[in-house]
Amino acid sequence: MSEARIQPNRNAEYVIGIDLGGTNVRSAVVSRDEKIVARHEVPSDAEAGVTHTVSRIIESVHGAIEQAGITLENIGAVGIAVPGHIDVPAGRVVWAPNFGETKGGSFVPYKDIPLRDLIEAQLNLSVTMDNDANVAALGEFRYGAGRGTRHLVMFTLGTGIGGGIIVEGEVLRGATGGAAEVGHIIIADGVGGSRTGAHGRLEGLAQRDAITERAALKMESGRDTSLWSVIDGPEALTQHLSPANIDEAADNGDVLAIEVMQETGHYVGLGIASMINVFNPEVFVIGGKISRSETLFAAALRTAKASSIGSIYNAAKIVRAELGDDAGIMGAAELAWRQTKG
Repeated sequence: MSEARIQPNRNAEYVIGIDLGGTNVRSAVVSRDEKIVARHEVPSDAEAGVTHTVSRIIESVHGAIEQAGITLENIGAVGIAVPGHIDVPAGRVVWAPNFGETKGGSFVPYKDIPLRDLIEAQLNLSVTMDNDANVAALGEFRYGAGRGTRHLVMFTLGTGIGGGIIVEGEVLRGATGGAAEVGHIIIADGVGGSRTGAHGRLEGLAQRDAITERAALKMESGRDTSLWSVIDGPEALTQHLSPANIDEAADNGDVLAIEVMQETGHYVGLGIASMINVFNPEVFVIGGKISRSETLFAAALRTAKASSIGSIYNAAKIVRAELGDDAGIMGAAELAWRQTKG
């Protein structure tokens, strides 16, 4: 950690929000009136090493600033959403499994990287960062589905299952920054995808690959389904299936597809109930493309209601996320604005 930190510009009219993804790094200039003024996206080159990743982040920031027609002097602070375990006070990436470099023929993920200080040194701006799921939850809390509340829980359904928890308006990070790994809560002991090794965990039962594997197993048992029409090669069934085409079949009345999405929704509902019973949120936000499934969402609501303490469930509004792909950027911007307010 730097001995003398760069201080935020408390009078600035803009901040930078950065969403660092495994494929792209997206930066945006965000104004005080909560608008994205300009944005710029470049490949993150996640496997090229930390020096290269930092240069890509800097490139995306300069691109956004140039498009906005302003300079670094107009920026109050920078916030970054990073996919990994983050030590927020120290500004270090404890572990980021999708970022690193190849050494001796093996991929070595980031461990104990002072990412905040590396970026501050190049931008000469105050920087803060947090886990991407925490940041997305913060974005929805401040600017999206949770606006006006004080207590929020969020699930993001996708290739994995991430989440964030807001208590009294603050991100719940735990003792070492590792709180809210909601995909790893145990909801069905001994059940789950052996391929992922996530037996009984929510992520192993409701993420993208779990959905396609569930459909493939039913198809391999000889079940009739319209999903056979998407199989057009010798590869494993899961190579042709996706949550999107399974959900489309469910919308069209395919019995097998309906079962798959309802079963997945049941597991999501168990996860929702577990979190509602523990954290008593005002709003429970479900994000990610998979959450768009009406069949899944309805099943999740049924199970959540049946599995929650009634008075606590009734106090929570369960809704879909509103910010979409901008949740990370807007949450990162909120991190930055909070710096400027001290």
